[in-house]
Amino acid sequence: MEKINILIVEDELLIAEDIRMHLINLGYNVTDVAVSYNEAINSIMQNLPDLVMVDINIDGDKDGIELGAFLRYDVDIPFVYLTSHSDKATVERAKQTNPNAYLLKPFKPENLYTSIEMALSSASENKTLLDEPEEVSEELIIKDSLFVKKDHHFVKLKIDKIKYINSDGNYLQIYKDKSERFIIRSTIKSIIKHLPVELFFQTHKSYIVNLAELDEVAASHVIVDGEEIPLSKNRKDLLFSKMNTFS
Repeated sequence: MEKINILIVEDELLIAEDIRMHLINLGYNVTDVAVSYNEAINSIMQNLPDLVMVDINIDGDKDGIELGAFLRYDVDIPFVYLTSHSDKATVERAKQTNPNAYLLKPFKPENLYTSIEMALSSASENKTLLDEPEEVSEELIIKDSLFVKKDHHFVKLKIDKIKYINSDGNYLQIYKDKSERFIIRSTIKSIIKHLPVELFFQTHKSYIVNLAELDEVAASHVIVDGEEIPLSKNRKDLLFSKMNTFS
């Protein structure tokens, strides 16, 4: 059986090392130790852990709860808050991110193990409950092209020629340029599986953009082919990290 990969986000290095050794002794694999939000984002992009241990107080402008929000709403990776903070205000903020577990310091190894296993179990159950049956899509993927259904036949569209995609419920609008678009019955969840991750990026729950077509990037939106496309707050850092990767 493959080992579970865990990222530790903790800015006190002695504590981080203690957690790392406990995890290794419990049979887990530690992918990395990050001390800040930005370090954690970069590590997640490179290693894609199965679970993240998040201390609430970490270095930088953003705390662990903001990282928890990113893990919950943007990449859907289970996480455990590991903290000495149990005051009402902190707990209320933490609850808003729906952590898979909340473990107070100091902890015992058996409590750490229980929290991790319960977190992974609850994440697996939630995924099973939320998974939708595979929908009938109106697209076919052949090599580097997308064949979209138009009337009663399929039209070839080179994937790298797609500028952006907009979701409207169970329908997608695929833009080749301002004057040409295709409307198909499908979802973001369905089509994103077919797009190369190095070229396409989901800026918002309803939009996917071709990174090669970006004209401008701002705090709350991007510009593609003259169109302003929303960029959600938590996706911004991931996009900037991805752009730095290619710089």
